[in-house]
Amino acid sequence: MSEHDDPGAEEPRKHPHAKPHEPFVSAGAESTRELREMARRRREAEEKLQQHLLEAKEKPVED
Repeated sequence: MSEHDDPGAEEPRKHPHAKPHEPFVSAGAESTRELREMARRRREAEEKLQQHLLEAKEKPVED
């Protein structure tokens, strides 16, 4: 009979040398944050470019 068959047995414990999961989550969260920041900057740059193009189009031509 194994420890899994005993209804009174505690849950099996994790390996004591297992790496903690938190650093992996933090790294993922960090990379996600960086991607979101890059996307935000790109959107802002595109909006700024569109505004400049509109202003240039409306500006009278100077000789």
